[in-house]
Amino acid sequence: MLIQEGIDANLRFLILEVRKQLIETEQLLDRPSGSASARVRAKDDYIDNLKTVIQRKCFQIASEIARDNRPTVDLLKAIDVVAVNLERIADFCENVVSQSRYLQEPDVLRPAETAPFFAELREGLELIEPALFERDVRRALRICRIEARVDELYLEVFHKILHQLEGGQPQAQSLVTALFIFRYLERMGDSLLNIGEAVLSAFLGERIKVDQYQALGHSLEESSLGSSIGGVRLEAMKETRSGSRVDRVRSAPGETQSKSAIFKDGTLHKLVDERESIARWKSIKPGLVPEVYSFHDHGDHGSILFEYLPGKSLEDLIMQGDPDEIRTGMQSVCSTLREVWTSTRKDQPVSAGFVSQIRQRLGEIYALHPEFDTPASGIGALSIPSFQDALARVEDLDHILQAPFRVYIHGDFNLDNVIYNRQTGEVHFIDLHRSREMDYVQDVSVFLVSNHRLPVFEAPIRKRIHEVILYFYDFACDFAERSGDTTFAVRLALGLARSFATSTRFVLDPRFARNMFLRARYLVQLLDGWDRSQLERFRVPKEVLLD
Repeated sequence: MLIQEGIDANLRFLILEVRKQLIETEQLLDRPSGSASARVRAKDDYIDNLKTVIQRKCFQIASEIARDNRPTVDLLKAIDVVAVNLERIADFCENVVSQSRYLQEPDVLRPAETAPFFAELREGLELIEPALFERDVRRALRICRIEARVDELYLEVFHKILHQLEGGQPQAQSLVTALFIFRYLERMGDSLLNIGEAVLSAFLGERIKVDQYQALGHSLEESSLGSSIGGVRLEAMKETRSGSRVDRVRSAPGETQSKSAIFKDGTLHKLVDERESIARWKSIKPGLVPEVYSFHDHGDHGSILFEYLPGKSLEDLIMQGDPDEIRTGMQSVCSTLREVWTSTRKDQPVSAGFVSQIRQRLGEIYALHPEFDTPASGIGALSIPSFQDALARVEDLDHILQAPFRVYIHGDFNLDNVIYNRQTGEVHFIDLHRSREMDYVQDVSVFLVSNHRLPVFEAPIRKRIHEVILYFYDFACDFAERSGDTTFAVRLALGLARSFATSTRFVLDPRFARNMFLRARYLVQLLDGWDRSQLERFRVPKEVLLD
């Protein structure tokens, strides 16, 4: 189909034209010429049009076959990225030509310094077509590595020119101009990196950076899955707010089927924390968390290859499941939590610091919703404190009313971090880098609000959400009572206020966000007005959890 539409030919012409631009630019720097400069500028529109034609054809084909031929769609995405970055390289050539007119002393740009740049860039252009259409991973990786070599060349000339400028060279204007020119050459290397990564992404089915690709390859080699990176495809699993990428690794079509796995790449310290948390969870309750197949670190980033756990997230269960399945799923969740909280209990007081958690995130809350940042006000004799003032007036409760014992908690107990397997009746926990010994109310409040904030308003689904909220609320209250936790309700109110308020950072709907923020204010002001000598009689109104 790509051949029928002429996309391969269009891309070949685009590569050739950009290669010509690169050669013309190198020659112009060596031998300045008005006609050469005009030729470079004249080609800009043609190159731009070629890119536009390729994009239009890609989008047209993608819309026709999106459901039936995913690999071709992935290839079309890569071609689009390649075309955009080829045009960008051509634009940089034009920028170099424009800058060369300001060289008062052309000899500051010596061929011995510019030639290595152009040699690397030409090599990258020559590799694009075979890498893309022959699915040649080695050539794609070679394209990516060119960027690092161009960076090294740029750093060398940068320091040399900087030293000359510091020495008071009389050619200051030409030296600065030369620095600009070298900077454009360096940016061409960045564009080649984008191209190489786009080709790698087409092979795997999801956008991937070269260091992530290499980390995945190492992870597969170190695992016992029997898969190589050439025989797998990626499938995006979930959106995260931590900056980590999470993909399911599956056997590519036509390859021998092996176990699926989860590939997670992100900040090193978070993944180290997660690996350590998984080891702790395995000692607490084997089978609750995924196995770690391999761990790989690369600089300040790391990657983990996990066991893939079959089943549905609780979010999917609530959104799609039938009442019986939801009920059995919640029974399994609650029995698992009761077992974990009981077995890991230590009779050592602990404070979750709910008020300080809110304070730490107020800046982000107000950045998205500045209308929440209101001053103190009043109506007649009734005074209404600002939210910050109300927090200050209940902050002492964080310290006075510590949890009487600590347990090992999940730390981010949202609906999408709990998997329920209907076939086995078991639940599993994922995304565990925040696990620690803490007040169990932290997990309780996060779970309750993660139900409430689901942005779905159809009556049948909201009814299921309410049933889950009430079921879990009753379970948590029962656990607190059986455990002799007399200040549970007050801490739960603070925890709910924290979760309601901080969740608004991720909610763009102004009405929905305001609804949650007002619930947080209500709980804080309810506690503020409560008799401190009667705190054990405090109860969280169930209505605050429901619509």
